Amino acid sequence: MTPQRFSFITIAVLIAVLVGSCSQEQKIEPVAVGEMQRYTDPGIGFSIDHPVGWVVNAQVGRTRIYNAQDVNRKFIDPTGVGPLGVEIGVDLIKAPDPAGRIREIKAELVSAGYQVGEESQVSVGTASATKIPFTANYGGTNIIHGHHVFLPVDSSLYDLGFSGFGGYYEAYAAVFDAALKSFSLPKPKEPGRDETLPSEVYSNYVTEYFSFDYPDNFNFSSPPKGKNDLVVQLRGVRQDCSIRFDVFGAEALDVDKVFEQNKGNYKNAATKKVTVGGEPAWNLTYSATAAVERSFYFVVKNNKVIRATFDWYKPQRDEYLKAYDHVVGSIRFPK
Repeated sequence: MTPQRFSFITIAVLIAVLVGSCSQEQKIEPVAVGEMQRYTDPGIGFSIDHPVGWVVNAQVGRTRIYNAQDVNRKFIDPTGVGPLGVEIGVDLIKAPDPAGRIREIKAELVSAGYQVGEESQVSVGTASATKIPFTANYGGTNIIHGHHVFLPVDSSLYDLGFSGFGGYYEAYAAVFDAALKSFSLPKPKEPGRDETLPSEVYSNYVTEYFSFDYPDNFNFSSPPKGKNDLVVQLRGVRQDCSIRFDVFGAEALDVDKVFEQNKGNYKNAATKKVTVGGEPAWNLTYSATAAVERSFYFVVKNNKVIRATFDWYKPQRDEYLKAYDHVVGSIRFPK
């Protein structure tokens, strides 16, 4: 983490902690790389993978991803409350002189009391980048190990940070490596294309109930699951355009009876019988608001209802439906 990433205690307090404390780091078993999902910056367009279920805190040009809820609190204030864990970060920094900016950041780390290791060269895709390891000791178990990977691109610098408290850093080494390998720079923009529209590049997402493709400029959110077995939601660059899947028990009902029970909730809706992933399904479309249309798909598979919901901006109906048709056509159920 660079000094700009934290709300720091003063350097004097940090030095006192460094001098006056004994560190105790918990040994944690290595964590395997499991199912990953992609985060794409909605404004700039860079992408990075992270394990499914991790918490994303992001704004354009600045991304933070944590392995558990409230871990961000510990990184903001390392001596305060909050669970220990790990953080993946991406910052885009304006840097007319990228090499000079890297030297400045390294000097800032040293002046803030960090122990900074030797630089090395690593690859990010086909590009060369600079890796700088560091340790920040706040006493007791409050020791952060990490490394920065600085990737210069034109007059900018991507700062990819990977860090963890105590033994978490080493335990998540394989996950950090996988995330770094997944990092993708923004794709060149098509002249005249509205960048708020769904991307024509798709990524795949797999759940225990089904899999599907989604436009890679749609980002996962974390809605409450409630009584459902699963909720998956993605939002486009326009926040009123989204894709959502809800999975809940079918209570031994077939898709026709499930649809009959639900269709009364949507007035003035157009309905039709369709097929999704090779299974019989029902589709229902209506106006959710003056500016947004909404479409539902109801499928029953393995005694579970899979309800897919698609929202789109009415003036761009054709463009969104082209993308959503691809999503629906990509849905597959386990055999």
